[in-house]
Amino acid sequence: MKKLNKDLSNYEALIFDLDGTLLDSMPLHNKAWMDTFSINGVEITEDFLMETAGMASQRIVSIVNERFDKELDLKTVATQKREMYLKNLDKVGIVESVLAIIKEYHGKIPLGVITGGSHEVVDQLLPILKLDHYFDSIICADDTELGKDSTEPYELMGTQLNVLPSKCIFFDDGDVGLKGAQLAGMDTIHVDINHPEIFINL
Repeated sequence: MKKLNKDLSNYEALIFDLDGTLLDSMPLHNKAWMDTFSINGVEITEDFLMETAGMASQRIVSIVNERFDKELDLKTVATQKREMYLKNLDKVGIVESVLAIIKEYHGKIPLGVITGGSHEVVDQLLPILKLDHYFDSIICADDTELGKDSTEPYELMGTQLNVLPSKCIFFDDGDVGLKGAQLAGMDTIHVDINHPEIFINL
């Protein structure tokens, strides 16, 4: 297991993305998206899904509508995708290198989650994986109007944990989340669970 070679004790809170960061779940999400759009007459690519990783589901559907000149119902397609993903919750894995950080600092520094996922999924999944007790705050896509590439979820996290975003560090695998966290003043660590080093920008 690759360990993070960085002291995080000076931060006032550690914040984590879920899918592709703490959870090895992106292949399952991607398959659910590709299957969902396929039955709706749209063929999307892995590159498109990488570009939109971390965005709320309805926003992804709206982008597909724009690019493919479609009029898919945002809520209906997002629900179809969620139902496909929920069938495979038992296949979601945990990224042990990231969990090791959480275990090391649990009870010492507030820990939070900011995810593009919905509470309907996250609130089921974290207890199944026995991860829910680690976190002091969990912010999902349905908690904010703007996405992870805005400052809104990070500022909300700061409010909920009573810390300044500039005193926090955020772990994420996607450009969308890293961009938003940086705009909010957070330090960031890019996580790539398919890279030998896992933690990229130290």
